[in-house]
Amino acid sequence: MKFRFLIILMYLITLFWVVFAIVWLFRDSDYRYFYAVTGFGYAVVMAILAYYLNKRQRWARWGALIMSAINIILTITDQVGWFDLAYLVPSVVLFVLLLTIRSHIQSKILSKKEL
Repeated sequence: MKFRFLIILMYLITLFWVVFAIVWLFRDSDYRYFYAVTGFGYAVVMAILAYYLNKRQRWARWGALIMSAINIILTITDQVGWFDLAYLVPSVVLFVLLLTIRSHIQSKILSKKEL
């Protein structure tokens, strides 16, 4: 159950970043392409990690851990507002879940090796 929630949360965060990229693409700003490409790139990488994490790939867990840790640090060190705090909560939940599912992924890998 916890693992399924983790995968769903990763896809929801991916959806957030796709919407973020689209919104920034249509803003009147000098930085719009930078933020749009960065947001879309983050969404693509997070979707790939969620897909392979669902396939019980150990490297995907490490990649997602590193990406979410960097994202949390950048969210905190940037100008923090209500929107940032609202995004920080699911990011921290994702990070904690990624830390706690190690045994779940490990047991699935071991059971595949026994076959």
